[in-house]
Amino acid sequence: MTAPQPEGEGGAWITTGRLVLRRPRADDLADYLRVHGDPRTYAHAPASMPSPERCRERLADDLADWQRDALGYAVVLDRATGEVIGWAGLRHKDSDQDSLNLYYRLVHDRLGQGLGREIARAVVAWALEHRPETLVTAMVDTVNTASLRTAVSAGLVQVGTRKLRDEPDSEPMLYLQAPSVESVAPDSVDAELEDAVLDLWVRVNDAGGSVGFLPGAARSDVAVALGRHLEDVAGGRSLLCLLREPGGQLRGLGLWEHSRGFPYEHVAGLKRLMVDPDTQGRNLGRLLLGGMVGIARRELPWVELLRLDYRDGLGLGEFYARAGWTEVGRLPRGLRLRPNDYRDDVAMARRVDGAPVR
Repeated sequence: MTAPQPEGEGGAWITTGRLVLRRPRADDLADYLRVHGDPRTYAHAPASMPSPERCRERLADDLADWQRDALGYAVVLDRATGEVIGWAGLRHKDSDQDSLNLYYRLVHDRLGQGLGREIARAVVAWALEHRPETLVTAMVDTVNTASLRTAVSAGLVQVGTRKLRDEPDSEPMLYLQAPSVESVAPDSVDAELEDAVLDLWVRVNDAGGSVGFLPGAARSDVAVALGRHLEDVAGGRSLLCLLREPGGQLRGLGLWEHSRGFPYEHVAGLKRLMVDPDTQGRNLGRLLLGGMVGIARRELPWVELLRLDYRDGLGLGEFYARAGWTEVGRLPRGLRLRPNDYRDDVAMARRVDGAPVR
């Protein structure tokens, strides 16, 4: 679950199942030194461990980033104990001002618990929702396989290698970028895009996805349903959103239905959210959903409330809840998929501004 913006000095920024990322303060220096002064956490790059003086400079830089951009590297707190256990976030690097660098560092005794993955997945999703105009990137040492797995699990894709600007003699590092989520102008939906969307929808169906059909549905039936959606897109009643990897590959899609008329002008409905089944486990569903909420905020400014309905039994409620959605209704056995297969029909909602649904 993400908050739209940090709430003032020292405010919480992102909350996950086990962690809170909050804005840093000047009195965090002792914890900064403790987190960044342990050589065990620099095993893959010992020369990169900062001196105490450099730690003071870096904390000052973090404070300046938050003051200027309302974004930067943040303090990581254990939700259960309130203990500072790391530093993580996004910031513009001197060597790459056009992107936001993904960073995390945890104290040694909390490594290997999946916390880096939890942080990275939440931070990248926040960025696609709130800072879509800026690329999210990461640089990983080639021998640091754990960090590479973390970046990939957060949705990033390797696009090449780069050297650190301040270490020109160093070995090249793996350079990764996050996908993008963008809306589609009605007049840009051509036959090629329609075929690509149809191909994805059919593959999601056959993989068991809850997107309107059962596995094995005829391509022609899916094409009819897609045609109806595209008619609404052309008529300005729906907004088609696409998730693409840095190379342009289509990896996911969804629609906002936003013109239901009185008294629902302030409501948009999420339809057909789907991600390429070959990319499961890479956080792309969460990135697509976050990116779409950001699109609704920017491109549908009259919309205040977002709604969706889903078929129970696939764990979708937990997925949406982690992204800030709240269950607002449930009809037991409201859906019958087969003669002896009944599912609950569940409704969820989320405010566009991220405030709680009351």
